Amino acid sequence: MVTDTAAAERMVERLVAVKYDDDAAYNRRRSRARLTREFLRRTAQWALTVGAQEGWPFSDLAGAVDPTVTVAPELLARLEADPAAGDAFPVRPGLAAIIVRWAALGSEPRQRFPNLDDPYEPLLALFERGGGYSLANGFIELGYGSYPILSAEERAALEPAPIDSASLDQLDTEG
Repeated sequence: MVTDTAAAERMVERLVAVKYDDDAAYNRRRSRARLTREFLRRTAQWALTVGAQEGWPFSDLAGAVDPTVTVAPELLARLEADPAAGDAFPVRPGLAAIIVRWAALGSEPRQRFPNLDDPYEPLLALFERGGGYSLANGFIELGYGSYPILSAEERAALEPAPIDSASLDQLDTEG
């Protein structure tokens, strides 16, 4: 396995650019709910396919696909919140590291599992549409409502939902 350092660096840049925006998150609550559902569906399918159910939906999918994938510690250090900046980093560093490790796989997952969609793109889009989430009692809390996690098997069985920008924007204008 050769680590795709450029892809990992691009992912770090994308993650550190995420900012909390309560108004945007509220105005995009419908699309963020769809993105949460799609994140759970996709990670469930991956977890079941590669045997990474432990810790799902935040299991180390990259490590299950290729245990040799590595990311430079100095690159991962950029994911740590800077307390002097006064801004909370909306992506938990542990989760951000899992996403960066996935990016470091480059095209390997698509080549080995062409029928599975990128597991983290819905979550990244959720972050970019207003910030983070919290976890409580088996739910992903989006600040204006909760979304049940359920089991990987239940989530994997769902039909895919469109998450292109136009579909998401339309959802948000409907409500």
